[in-house]
Amino acid sequence: MSTQFVKESELKQLALNKLLAAGLNPDSAKQVVDVLVHADSTGVHSHGVMRVEHYCKRLNEGGLNPNAHFSIEQVSPSVAILDSDDGMGHSALIEATNHAIELARETGLGFVSVKNTSHCGALSYFMEQTTSAGMIGISMTQTDTCVAPHGGASKFLGTNPIAFGFPVEGSTPMIVDMATSATAFGKLLHAKETNSPIPSGVALDAEGNDTTDPHAVSTLLPFGGHKGSGISLAIDALTGVLMGANYSNHIVKMYGDYDKMRKLASLVIVIDPSRLGTPLFAATMATLVSELHAVPPVPGKDKVLAPNDLQVEYKQRCDKEGIPVAQSVYDYLVS
Repeated sequence: MSTQFVKESELKQLALNKLLAAGLNPDSAKQVVDVLVHADSTGVHSHGVMRVEHYCKRLNEGGLNPNAHFSIEQVSPSVAILDSDDGMGHSALIEATNHAIELARETGLGFVSVKNTSHCGALSYFMEQTTSAGMIGISMTQTDTCVAPHGGASKFLGTNPIAFGFPVEGSTPMIVDMATSATAFGKLLHAKETNSPIPSGVALDAEGNDTTDPHAVSTLLPFGGHKGSGISLAIDALTGVLMGANYSNHIVKMYGDYDKMRKLASLVIVIDPSRLGTPLFAATMATLVSELHAVPPVPGKDKVLAPNDLQVEYKQRCDKEGIPVAQSVYDYLVS
């Protein structure tokens, strides 16, 4: 399938036009676009502008609040709850992360749970918010089920991603952003969009057999067997169960029931290392990353990479060459 290379400014404008036409308020639309294009420009196309058509459909059918009003309940000096009012998850997580940063500046720790929200895009965006403030970030969110639990034969878990962000002095931050499934559901969608095979060992077909055909996938698998399965359950507990929201098979499907609010829950934790007596945290992180890069690589590899290295390199290429967008996605955006 052919690909268009699009300048960042053009891609943002095209996506913004679609969201505004679907009735989303301008402030939230701009935030959503920032998160989506961040994903595309770091190579995470599964969470990029390919999602615009879905958001527009949900907005048009009543499954998202286009004019949400966020409210924050301050539970304690370090803990708060943000009610997203069924608005865009991207905007809710930006607001929650900013508030968690403020709390961390005051107390050393910001813990903000988010309820009544929706799909929020790539968590790495919010980790960049925290690391830009010189702080450590942790974020997680729940998704609807598309993953079999370890030893199970049917869907019970979401891809339930988790992310960590660490400031690195004099360099780009170290960001870990991963789904607890062996592959992100969005990557499966991207593989379908581009008619590309998926790796072996990440999904099963309807008969329970391993498949590399994205169109034949019935359920995904957790990463690392029982380990990914356990972490996914823990994330559901820290988001949906903690907020009295839906969890597991009770979550409203992302692709389906477009007229229903999804009522998802997320969590942002921010730590100010300077308040914990570690003012040189970012400098020490720079040493850690440098020592990691110096580890001798296995045969066939040029270098041991730190998390986020590939994403940084990808963004540098996009800045020069444009952001690759699947032709079908581009055609939708310009239509």
